[in-house]
Amino acid sequence: MDIKSYLTPENSIVAGLATVALVIGNYNLHNGSAAQANMTEPMHPALTGSNKKAGVTSLIMVAGISLIARDANIFILGSAAIIVMHSSYIHSIAVNPANNKAVQAAPAVASLYAAA
Repeated sequence: MDIKSYLTPENSIVAGLATVALVIGNYNLHNGSAAQANMTEPMHPALTGSNKKAGVTSLIMVAGISLIARDANIFILGSAAIIVMHSSYIHSIAVNPANNKAVQAAPAVASLYAAA
């Protein structure tokens, strides 16, 4: 079975970069800026929940766009953006603003990110 992309190679890269912008926008919509997340108390349950929600909705968005366009570049670039944004926000959420050092997550919170 041959799956052929609907997009030309030039348009594939542009669509992939647009998907990266959508992922960044989705994370900023759910979590606020990374600077704001950095200034909250470390591992706050509201922010960890929002971060997981942003990851899941971004994954659904990237998968849907790449399946509709039948294009692997969109999936690759979008997935890389999800990994980068999720890692950045996990770090921002874990930092204590008083001393700018990452704190160890409580056991209940650590189990949430063990599979991630």
